[in-house]
Amino acid sequence: MRHHHPDQFRQDPTRYHQQEEYMKTINAAYRWALNNPPAPRQPMTARSASPNVCPEHHQSSDRLCRRCRQPICPKCPGFRQSLCTRHYPAVRRRKTRGRALREWAPLIAGIVALKSFNVPGVAIALAVGAYLALLGLRLLVTRHWLGCLALLLLPYSLVLAGVWSLLESLRDWGRAAHLQ
Repeated sequence: MRHHHPDQFRQDPTRYHQQEEYMKTINAAYRWALNNPPAPRQPMTARSASPNVCPEHHQSSDRLCRRCRQPICPKCPGFRQSLCTRHYPAVRRRKTRGRALREWAPLIAGIVALKSFNVPGVAIALAVGAYLALLGLRLLVTRHWLGCLALLLLPYSLVLAGVWSLLESLRDWGRAAHLQ
């Protein structure tokens, strides 16, 4: 409040009077706050600790949906993502659709590009195998399944994991389409 004090503006009489009026309003608000303290908080009891109840499972909840602020409980499918049963399917559909497009689009674009340059079929098959191997390696690394490679031959397991990843993305897209 010192920087609002009128004594700092003694050289400018108009500014001095403006700050003097402003300081009066500050002091009036301070006096009002002292005379009207906030009401004391009610102590939380066991019953009032979690007033929110999940409408789906009728359990008390301390987490809310990040979109609509509806209470959600651990039994809700979108609990880990903080989404209610109304918003979770849409997010899941968008996520699975994105995964399928990220995995299939480069494969299809690569095949079309190689065909347009009249690349022999053997070279296209090798390129597809290399793409599937990279896709499979990504799947095995993200799921921490690299121990499976010790049991299988490396190139075949990577290609099979890549094929698995492509099929899994299509399966998830189909399942997410039926949610609702």
